[in-house]
Amino acid sequence: MKYLYRKFAHLIFRTRSYGNNAIKTFAKGVENKKILEIGSGEKVKGKYPYSTKQFFDSSNDFIQSDINSTFGHSVIDVTEMKYQKEFDIIICMNVLEHVFDFQKAISNIYNALKETGTAIIYVPAVYPLHNEPDDYWRFTEHSLKKLMAGFRKVTIANSGIRQFPFAYFVVANK
Repeated sequence: MKYLYRKFAHLIFRTRSYGNNAIKTFAKGVENKKILEIGSGEKVKGKYPYSTKQFFDSSNDFIQSDINSTFGHSVIDVTEMKYQKEFDIIICMNVLEHVFDFQKAISNIYNALKETGTAIIYVPAVYPLHNEPDDYWRFTEHSLKKLMAGFRKVTIANSGIRQFPFAYFVVANK
């Protein structure tokens, strides 16, 4: 039953396909970069459907991670990580709504990026509760702008209409 709500949301709001299409577009031409993916997710039917690794060129040093050690990735808690200027790109898709201290997470992502690094953030706006009890937040474009204020350039796109967005795709350049 818990997956039924998600499938319904993906079908109606097309949030999964919107996020995948946005990251595919971003990934085109990205080569020889050090990339950290926060929240690579669990294996389903022999594949990692929540990871974006398959969209990137194999020349990239792509590190998959998750807070859940049973998923088989590097275990990284975005609120505890101590990286400093190490990554060209950090991808955090469908994770931030599950992080209670989201401000600490954004700060750590910023610190872990190289001086010309890019953060990719994807969050739902209209979406059923999931992965309970750790589903805490729904962000707006206004809250995302404030959260990303430390970045040099921030581009926010949304699925759905602006006044009724289903999800946000954020590209934040340090």
